[in-house]
Amino acid sequence: MTQHSDQPSNPKRRQLIQSAAAAFGAAALHAPAATAGSHAAASSSAPLAAAPSESVDVVVVGAGLSGLTAARELMRKGHTVAVLEARDRVGGRTWTIPVGARRYDIGGQFVGPSQDRVRALVSEFGLRLQPVYSDARHIWELPDQRIEFAGAVPSLSLIDKIDLGRLIDRMNRIAQAVGTTAPWAAPDAAALDAMTLAQWVREHSFSESTRQFATIMTRAVLGADPDEISVLYWAYYVAQGDSIEMLIGGAGGAQDSVIEGGSQQLSLRMAQELGAAVRLSQPARRVAQVADGVDVFTDTARIHARYAILALPPAMAAGIAFEPGLAGNRRELQSRAPMGRYAKVVLTYDKPFWRERGYAGDVGSLQGPVVATYDDSSAEGSALLGFIGGDSERAWRSLSADARKAAVLDCFARWFGPDARKPLAYAEKDWTLDDWTNGAPATILPPGVLSRLGPALRQPIGRIHWAGTETALRWTGYMDGAIRAGEQTAKDVLGLLG
Repeated sequence: MTQHSDQPSNPKRRQLIQSAAAAFGAAALHAPAATAGSHAAASSSAPLAAAPSESVDVVVVGAGLSGLTAARELMRKGHTVAVLEARDRVGGRTWTIPVGARRYDIGGQFVGPSQDRVRALVSEFGLRLQPVYSDARHIWELPDQRIEFAGAVPSLSLIDKIDLGRLIDRMNRIAQAVGTTAPWAAPDAAALDAMTLAQWVREHSFSESTRQFATIMTRAVLGADPDEISVLYWAYYVAQGDSIEMLIGGAGGAQDSVIEGGSQQLSLRMAQELGAAVRLSQPARRVAQVADGVDVFTDTARIHARYAILALPPAMAAGIAFEPGLAGNRRELQSRAPMGRYAKVVLTYDKPFWRERGYAGDVGSLQGPVVATYDDSSAEGSALLGFIGGDSERAWRSLSADARKAAVLDCFARWFGPDARKPLAYAEKDWTLDDWTNGAPATILPPGVLSRLGPALRQPIGRIHWAGTETALRWTGYMDGAIRAGEQTAKDVLGLLG
């Protein structure tokens, strides 16, 4: 696959989408694709006034997990919905593609033990979770040393262990005080938001390995470096996932399991249930609040609804024209809330040779460009996946396609031996180049944003409501958070619909 490609790529998925299309006409699912970058070029003066009109109770913008969840909840309560998706597929930041002989997730995929909303959906659809292999040695690679260890704690010197443990414990306590509901109202919120995480780590640690750990951690979890995010935002993100240990953990942590067959199945199943309500290749260009509701304009249609739910990251909402213009705080938030810099690679092999050498397949590396890896094998085949985040992604992105692949293979060979240079298949997805996401896994907030503009993340504006994993009260940045946000927003709108 190429970094820019976003086309349906599996016969089963095509069959599933086409079965829905049969119910309401091929035009709904196979409309002409939008041109790259056209979201940002949308304006209220676009010639859309003559577009055909349709009326529903609620129009949902975005057919990722959050938007589809919200639409399904509303439809199950007897309300009419229309789901507008800019891409020619559903799933948003989850996307399952063929890599060699089997399918792999090139977007979000991990499920933790406390993520009960995504687990409930997996169970409802009769899918299965597969634990990620981790019962072997792990690798932590710093610029001047390679540390191999079993269990959860790296084999550091005693003084380095104490320093790292104290730092993690201190941040977990701050996260508990900040909470997930209103971090801007937490004690010392303004002070915590005025400082970068990098500054805070320097002030509260004396070991260079602890500071290096912080960089690996935020690059892997957020796709950002510690000097790009505020202490308040990081504490809020940690609180969403309970603790740092939970966020970065494999077995028993946020990377505990994956969905057999791929995580995009959740969106495909919901879209099948919604049927004619889902309209692909229909980017929302303009949202106009009128006397009796909301008009949402695409290139070919005008949908009138009593309420609108926009299930997309704040940065992507900035590309839509609003009438009247959005309130100042929301508009400012959208301009100051970038996505993480994140790419993902998948390499398939004829056997899991790293296991034979006693490795679990998971690595945390500051050398990069791959900053974190996991064993992605199943009964269908053997594979390793890797994440490239933060400044590592920026440098890697500037390389040619051949050089990017070579850099990835260098990483895996350095960790697991020369067999890593001979994958059966290789795929990469740089989410920063995705026209309808501009990054992953979620929004990051630099200093001065969350304390001042945080309430605008969830606060409705007139008849416009916000969803997406960024608005979740728990597990923001994860599939579970997206589902929770969709459920909550649907509940809020249902209360208004009566």
